[in-house]
Amino acid sequence: MEGNITAFSGTALTVNVLYTAGSGTFTAWTITDAGISGTSGYSGYSGTNGSTGTSGYSGYSGTNGTNGSTGTSGYSGYSGTNGSTGTSGYSGYSGYSGAFTTSSNAQVNSLGVGTAASGTAGEIRATNNITAYYSDDRLKTRLGRIENALEKLLSLEGFYYEANETAQALGYTVQKEVGVSAQKTQAVLPEIVAPAPIDEQYLTVRYEKFAPLIIEAIRELYELINKKH
Repeated sequence: MEGNITAFSGTALTVNVLYTAGSGTFTAWTITDAGISGTSGYSGYSGTNGSTGTSGYSGYSGTNGTNGSTGTSGYSGYSGTNGSTGTSGYSGYSGYSGAFTTSSNAQVNSLGVGTAASGTAGEIRATNNITAYYSDDRLKTRLGRIENALEKLLSLEGFYYEANETAQALGYTVQKEVGVSAQKTQAVLPEIVAPAPIDEQYLTVRYEKFAPLIIEAIRELYELINKKH
């Protein structure tokens, strides 16, 4: 049985029955007096916070993360000041304009024909004969034989020499050589003496032109020998 108690006085109980179920008499029932629930009381004040507990154990370190992408390059620094200018090198020999032609007037330091130039100023080197000038009788008008060739030849002397200080100043090296005096040669056979290419105030001898003088000197000597016999 379920219901609401509507009145109670002494041992008399008045119940407003709302629902019954089961079996038995009213005397066998236990009646529980359940009053209507009152309103909830106010919540009490919160208590103070308890003290902080001890720290727990640190967890294991996690694995390293992947490397981040490379950042952009920073700005380039300012250029340093220029260093001082070095000393100037020696000037090389001047080059020659254009190619050689039959009308060229050219000057070279040294010349190699069929071989490398030596680099010695004024030297010509060739791997074959040097053919120059002319000797054909058809191109000559004879003016006479060389007179007193033996006497002229005997007035000359061959000797050893080396470049003196003046020659060295002109660029010649000191080395033992053989030759004759241009001045003495000029006195007896001026046709084979010419101004020296190094400086026209000096003389040089065209040694290849000594041959006619030597030939005539030998002829005269031969004739002298024959006369004695």
